[in-house]
Amino acid sequence: MVKKWLCNRNRILTYMNFFSYLASYFDFDLKILPYCIGLSLDILILYPLLTYFKWHLLSRLGVTLKDKEVIFSSRKNNFNLAYFVNKYGDRNLRIADGLSRKLLHIFSGIWHLVFLNLVIQDTRIAWQAAFVKSLLIIALCSLSYSSNKVFGLAGIMYGATSRIRDGLDGRKNFFIAQLAFLNLYVLVFIEYIARKNISNEDNLIFFSFFIFLPLIIGDALGEIIGTIWGKQKIRVWGVGQINRKSVLGTVSVFLGSLLPLLLVVSLNNLPAEWWLLCLSVAATTSTIELIAPRSTDNFFIPVGNALVCLIFAVYVIHL
Repeated sequence: MVKKWLCNRNRILTYMNFFSYLASYFDFDLKILPYCIGLSLDILILYPLLTYFKWHLLSRLGVTLKDKEVIFSSRKNNFNLAYFVNKYGDRNLRIADGLSRKLLHIFSGIWHLVFLNLVIQDTRIAWQAAFVKSLLIIALCSLSYSSNKVFGLAGIMYGATSRIRDGLDGRKNFFIAQLAFLNLYVLVFIEYIARKNISNEDNLIFFSFFIFLPLIIGDALGEIIGTIWGKQKIRVWGVGQINRKSVLGTVSVFLGSLLPLLLVVSLNNLPAEWWLLCLSVAATTSTIELIAPRSTDNFFIPVGNALVCLIFAVYVIHL
């Protein structure tokens, strides 16, 4: 009885310590405001640029002005995906979708990773800034969700990100993907456990690259290469009217995740065990990207990679 009571007491204390830790992370201070503004510069710069890029690319592919206006609309009415596929070709639409959305994904992701790790250099403030930025994007996407203004807020938020081949679900797919900010709570919990089990906390910055680089580069290259050159024969499920992937795309996710991580290990002269971690994270990323419902991989890939890093840190690398 006493042993059981002590066990429950320790468990309760652990939960209380974590929630106290979590609360400290989200005890916002006005000093994070400049960091939030800096982190959000991609909305002002990259989103409009990639929207213009997609508009211009569609023109190069022969898409008429009237059809471009329909593509950039909310698509609530009069959107016939079969019409666009038959008129302009499935591959051309895949090129426009893959390049515009995933180039934004790469550039914005790298900006986040560099800014949060090298500019802020404070884990608590970095989490807070990321949380505020995620809420801002969700708010802007919500405000413009039903708008048909091509050159307004809707054009900026959804122009490059709403895939043509997702049809009526184009904006819904991107909006759900932005709800991935909910994994911040999961990632903070994993970091809390990591700090309890890792003696050298300086290595946590390397884990941030292992967690997010595969999502930023591997996931993006998978769609760009897979949609342009791959044969879309693997049926998947998720948000979108056309839900297919390719073997080439999956291989590209693996290699696009592995090579940047190997570069991080090599440049920082990390021990040989980290090479095994590179392979494990790349395999985890490519597997999750293939089996997770479309638009949810932004949530599941970082969480999966964080768990792999935690296991290796505690049981293999012994940091």
